[in-house]
Amino acid sequence: MPTSNLGVSYSYPRISDYGFVYNFTILPFRMTGDVMAPRKMKINMPGVASGKEISASPTGEGFTSEERVRLMLQGSISEESNYEGWGAHLFQKDIQIVSASTDPGRVVFRFKIQAEHCNRLGNLHGGCTATIFDICTTCALAPIAKEGFWAYAGVTRTLSVTYLRPIPEGETVLIEAEVVHAGKRLCALKGVMKRESDGAVLTTCEHGKASIDPEVSKL
Repeated sequence: MPTSNLGVSYSYPRISDYGFVYNFTILPFRMTGDVMAPRKMKINMPGVASGKEISASPTGEGFTSEERVRLMLQGSISEESNYEGWGAHLFQKDIQIVSASTDPGRVVFRFKIQAEHCNRLGNLHGGCTATIFDICTTCALAPIAKEGFWAYAGVTRTLSVTYLRPIPEGETVLIEAEVVHAGKRLCALKGVMKRESDGAVLTTCEHGKASIDPEVSKL
C-alpha cells in the first residue's frame, strides 16, 4: 500500500534548560491507506541510546481521546512498532483501554493479573505495578498533547508508588490515570489501581515527567 509523507524531515539542535543538547530528527505523520501512522523522532541526548526513534501522539483535529492513546501506544510499544523492550507484552496482549478523555487528560485501563505478573507470593509484583503506572499515566498526556506540548510524552523524573493491598493472580483491576498539571517543561501525573469488583483502592502512584518536545517555532 503506498505511503505519502505529510511534510518533510529535518534536524536541528536544541539547548534545554537542563544544559543538555538535544538533536532532533522530526518525521511527520504519514498516511497509509485510511490509517494515520504515528510520527517518529530520532533523539540524541544523554541517557538515550544513539539513533533511537520515539513516536509522537497525534495532535491534529479529528482524533478522539481514545484514538490518540491507541495511536500513541501503536507507535511506541505495540507489535506493529516492533518494540520488544521492558513492558511491551503488557500492552500488546494484557492491558485494555476502557476510556479516555480531556480536561484533564484521563485514561482508564483494565488489566487481569496473570501468573507471569506475580511475585513468589502469588501477588502482582511491585516492579510490574510500577511499569504499568509508568506507561498508563504517560498515556494520560495523549488526549491533551499539542505540537510542542507533550506530543512526545517526555521522560520520567520521579515515580512514586504506594502499595496498599496485595493484588492476587486472577484479580481484574482498573487503572485510572490522570494529568494533575502539565506545564511547558514539567508535568505531574497520578494513577490509582482499583479492584474492578468493588472499587477498592489497591495501589496509587505519583509520576513526574520532563518534556522533550521541540519548540513549535522550529517545526
